[in-house]
Amino acid sequence: MSMFSIDPANFSLSLTLGLTLGLSACQSLPKQPHLPESQALSARIHALYQAKNSKPSEQTLSSNAKQTDLVAAISEQNDIHPDLSGYHPIVTGANAFASRSILTGMATRNIDAQYYIWHNDQAGQLMLKDLWEAAERGVIVRLLLDDFNNDAEFDQHLLRFASHPNIAVRIINPLMHRKFQTLNYVTGLPRINRRMHNKSMTFDKQITIIGGRNIGNEYLSNDQNSQFADLDVLLIGKVVADIDNSFASYWSSPLSFDIETLATLGDGAATDFLAALDKIGQDEKDHANSSLTVYKAAIEESTIDEDLVSKRVPFRWTDMQFLSDDVGKLSKAVPADTNLVHQLRTLLGSPTKKLTIISSYFVPTKDGVNTLVQLANAGIDIKILTNSFDATDVTAVHSGYSQWRPALLRSGVKIYELKSTAGEEKRENKLWKARSQSSTSLHAKTFAVDDYQVFIGSYNVDPRSANINTEMGVIINDDELARQLHGALSDDLLNQAYEVKLLDNGRLQWHTMENGEKVVYDSEPRVDMSDHIWLTIMSWLPIDWLL
Repeated sequence: MSMFSIDPANFSLSLTLGLTLGLSACQSLPKQPHLPESQALSARIHALYQAKNSKPSEQTLSSNAKQTDLVAAISEQNDIHPDLSGYHPIVTGANAFASRSILTGMATRNIDAQYYIWHNDQAGQLMLKDLWEAAERGVIVRLLLDDFNNDAEFDQHLLRFASHPNIAVRIINPLMHRKFQTLNYVTGLPRINRRMHNKSMTFDKQITIIGGRNIGNEYLSNDQNSQFADLDVLLIGKVVADIDNSFASYWSSPLSFDIETLATLGDGAATDFLAALDKIGQDEKDHANSSLTVYKAAIEESTIDEDLVSKRVPFRWTDMQFLSDDVGKLSKAVPADTNLVHQLRTLLGSPTKKLTIISSYFVPTKDGVNTLVQLANAGIDIKILTNSFDATDVTAVHSGYSQWRPALLRSGVKIYELKSTAGEEKRENKLWKARSQSSTSLHAKTFAVDDYQVFIGSYNVDPRSANINTEMGVIINDDELARQLHGALSDDLLNQAYEVKLLDNGRLQWHTMENGEKVVYDSEPRVDMSDHIWLTIMSWLPIDWLL
């Protein structure tokens, strides 16, 4: 072939590479991530709390007496337990939404929210509206979002939202290409593989909600096709300051960019924030057919505001440790031994009696399986609850877990897999009570060690949480909570889950209850031949580190 002739395949490849390199060269992240306006907001927050033990001034308080009483009620409890923290589990999606919405309405100084996913759906827009109304009262709002699940349309909502003088929005580790996001996988890897998975919402530096839930209909029990069974925890006391400090480190990081530095309002785009909330605008006008009734009912039925003010929320006070990955993990700027998984190992040590793991994405890896087998062989009672194949929302994760079931079961580990139909069953176990839907998927991330230590947070037992994404959570030292968690995984769970068992011939069985009767499946439920082939192929691939 002549050196001047053109091979079509090579030409196509060269053109693609040329376009990719050209796009990469002409677009980069802004040099200044933080605008003066958002920096000024943070300075205003600092001034509000500068005086030791300061109380809200008359200028910062609204006319709602409950708001003043909230700070007083929590401060009074904190004074009684100066070295401890109080927790209260939030089990149902309805309560998770109501707690966030009502506390937003009670805040008087500032609200800091940090989330991996904030969907542009009804739940997401309702929460943004609540925050906007808080800002209208003079509350300073800072919203920090990971960028992996955003899109150009949501950018426009966030720009309108951030136009309020009391609101700032930052995007952490952002994608460069805002409109044509697929290009980021070509020009941005491996940077964009690292994501902020943290979830927290803190009000007036007094009370916070952390756990496994993102903001979206499926996380807050109002999706017609699917829902997540999840667990949050409401926290007051000493630990709140640690969570606040963690948020501040992520917010001030050079990896967090003000939304205005990344996107601009489109030509002719609406500028009125409230009027542009299309997912709730029409429903709010059409009350008779509104699908927002679930959220409205959740708020009407909740008494968390009155209970907090009257100190009726049954907080359990105990010693807690807050854990969080350093924000530098996103840029590989900190040593691996600073990661949350290493903090967990240091604080929890090795179980001596019991270990119960509830993880939506359970990918133990070969080393993790070896550790669990050694513990089980040493007499440790180990129980695991994760998603069944039909319940998981990430098929690849199931391939990274299912291959290890025989080894774990052989050592005596008990394995339960949540059924996708769990939401349709009548549930007596309040830990997993959820609104009935067509499909349910486990999303909680919690585990109990021995008789007194429980972790609740965003950390999944998988390589991605351990080594790639940033995570957060609390270790709660409480024998009652540990007892409840250990007890949740038992035969009483079989209405909502399968117990996987290993036969003498090496085959697996799935035991469950259906219509009040015990049912045994000799093959994996709801897995057809094509699914089985796909899972087998996926298990051969060296991708566990990505899961």
